[in-house]
Amino acid sequence: MTEQPTAAELLARLDALEARVAELEATSGAAAGSPSSEAAPDAAPAADGDPFWALTALREQLPAPGGVLFTGAVDVGAGHVEYQWARPTEHLRETDWEQHAETVAALGHPLRMAILRRLLDGERTVAQLVTKLELGSTGVAYHHLSALQSGGWVTSPRRGSWSLPAARVVPLLTILIALEKG
Repeated sequence: MTEQPTAAELLARLDALEARVAELEATSGAAAGSPSSEAAPDAAPAADGDPFWALTALREQLPAPGGVLFTGAVDVGAGHVEYQWARPTEHLRETDWEQHAETVAALGHPLRMAILRRLLDGERTVAQLVTKLELGSTGVAYHHLSALQSGGWVTSPRRGSWSLPAARVVPLLTILIALEKG
């Protein structure tokens, strides 16, 4: 069993990621405060062809120093989910990032990600998860479900049954997008 990273380790990882992003932005020739000259390879342009349609709208809603927005409208096995969350830059910079360490750490295991992927299709019993994921025992499943529950990623609506709350679907998918290497 692997040890969970400490808050300091998670912050160090975040600092390293921020440095890498800054380096990528600098080498892409993007001017400060303006979008990169290229949209993500699979970015869906708006009807007017603007690949930065969401960024354009965000700038109108949150002028300098700006903010961060994630939103989604998805159909998954668990049903249709629409979600939007935005925060101004000042709020994000002033927030105690360490309070989010447990939520992020809960995602840091491949089996937990596999469990979340199954729960994206809808509520599952522990027995179903054990069978689908070929786990050795229900104890293994409960161990990882407990970590996911502590991180706020899953709930147990009924004894022995687990689900991904609708309010966590788009945030989870947003994290997956953020982790893409493109």
